[in-house]
Amino acid sequence: MSRTFRANILNFNLTMAEPLKTTIVRIMGDEYPIKSDADPDYLHELGKYVEEKIQKISLKNKLPSKIKSEVLATIIIADEYFSEKSKNAKIEQKLSELTDFLEESISKKPVS
Repeated sequence: MSRTFRANILNFNLTMAEPLKTTIVRIMGDEYPIKSDADPDYLHELGKYVEEKIQKISLKNKLPSKIKSEVLATIIIADEYFSEKSKNAKIEQKLSELTDFLEESISKKPVS
């Protein structure tokens, strides 16, 4: 059974957006046509990552339903995403503090 899934991967080039291409990504035997301007290899890599998570959960927990494994994999991937997002926010905050400190230090230095 093939499911249809459309995702718009964020387009950072807002002024000259490339046309969306459809890439077929296979996960656990199902095909997902994804419309995106992202590189097809990247989309396939994402699909492989998701499939590996699902397989790992299925083997580890011996769940009776493929859907249960998919849902648990989604939760784990979401946790990984939010953990990294939190780490990045902390790094950005520290970088901002260091930048402010350096700018303040430079502005206080007497000009010779």
